[in-house]
Formats: sequence, structure tokens, C-alpha cells
Amino acid sequence: MLKEELEKKAFDYFNTGFCCAEALSKTIIDHFAEKPENYPVKVASGFCGGVGRTHADLCGALAGAVLAVGYLYGRTEQGKDLSQACMITSEFRRQFLEMFGSTNCALILESFGEQEKYIKCKQLTGKATGMLYDILIQAKSKQT
Repeated sequence: MLKEELEKKAFDYFNTGFCCAEALSKTIIDHFAEKPENYPVKVASGFCGGVGRTHADLCGALAGAVLAVGYLYGRTEQGKDLSQACMITSEFRRQFLEMFGSTNCALILESFGEQEKYIKCKQLTGKATGMLYDILIQAKSKQT
């Protein structure tokens, strides 16, 4: 699946009922995980619209990306290496901040101004999905 198709899939998930965090994490997990059916999308629900729909703190799309990276590269045992997960997450955060000017939901919403049915948030979620896709593809190419 191409990057643009994943961006559209995340946009469509958001447009049809999932929120930013759910849409981005589900799209990435569905594409990259060996067993995507094991991903509990509900773990992202608390990050819908910022933290708990407060439109405060961390942008839900960023949170969804962090959850997806943790699912793909996180550890399940104490003391195991987590450098890959941290490197990917850190790079995503850097690029997200560069592209959207903030990681804070309220500040991003303010920069968007008026929007109908969260269309700009849906577009951001799609773009952020593509951004994470690129980072994950690059990380995979370095592993081989």
C-alpha cells in the first residue's frame, strides 16, 4: 500500500467515526504489524481531541503515532532495549513539530482557525500518518 493510500485511510477512519489518535494508530498498525488484529484500538480513545476531548495537551494524532510505534517496537520485558522505539518516536515528534508548529492540540486548533467537522484535523491526521509511514519505512530499511 502506498503512503498516499494510508493517508487517505487514516483520513477516512477519522471521517467515519474514529478520532485522530484511533485513526492514525489503527492505520499504521494495520499496515505494519504482523498481527494487526491484536491491536486494541481502544487504547487510543483517551487521546481523542487532545487528552479526553479537552483539546488540551498532546495532539491526538501525535499520541496515536506514539502508541503505534510502541506497539510495533516497544518492549514486553523489563530491561530490554527500547532504543528503536525511542528513536522513531523522537524523529516523528521532531518532524510533527516542524510541520504543524506545535505538539499541543489547543495551539494547533488555534492555528487552524474555523473549521467545519474537524476537516483540518482530519487532514493533519492523514499527513501525520504519511509522515510516520516514511519514518517506519526508513527504519525498516536500516534493519536489513
